Amino acid sequence: MKIQSNGSRKRDGFSLIEVTIAMAIAAVAVLSLLGLVPQGMDTMREAGDEAIQGRIHQQILNEMQMTPFVDLNGKSPLDQYHQMEFYYDSQGEELSDSKSQGSVSEEKKKGSFAHIYSARVSIPTVGGAGQAPVSVGGSSFGGYSFGGNQPNAFVRPVIVEVAPVAGLGQSFDWEGDQYRKMISTYQSVVVKMGQDYSAVAP
Repeated sequence: MKIQSNGSRKRDGFSLIEVTIAMAIAAVAVLSLLGLVPQGMDTMREAGDEAIQGRIHQQILNEMQMTPFVDLNGKSPLDQYHQMEFYYDSQGEELSDSKSQGSVSEEKKKGSFAHIYSARVSIPTVGGAGQAPVSVGGSSFGGYSFGGNQPNAFVRPVIVEVAPVAGLGQSFDWEGDQYRKMISTYQSVVVKMGQDYSAVAP
């Protein structure tokens, strides 16, 4: 601030150099923040995918747990789920086409615009070579044993693979090497609930 000869005070503004330096600092800060936006968007998308895929796995597991473990003929209705595929929209809601191929509207079918996620179920049987999917090694399954040598007949393994397949619904190959990184694998078990009266001696 300068005092003029007439006694009044004169206020100086910012010089051009000061304004230029301030703008350069602001530009660097803004550019640094903008550089974080794509990374943040990718992280948010990945977190959303993981949450939806986890929900899909839980839905399938809940449905299988409600399925009778063994029917009156001594067969397991769970076997119908082996190699079954399910299709889901962007919110993890199952499309009608999952269990009724060809009998639903086009927008609810595999490969449609609404088809964002696919899930595949594998239920390996004891000694069944190659029944486990490639994503977990593709080996045979020897059964679960709890303190003995014989596999426990009341526990079935369940392997659920989930993949975001938007735009690949018709051509997605679960065994293809190019799609391996897209697949999230969840390993769970379905347990027979209640007493097995047939195994109780009279």
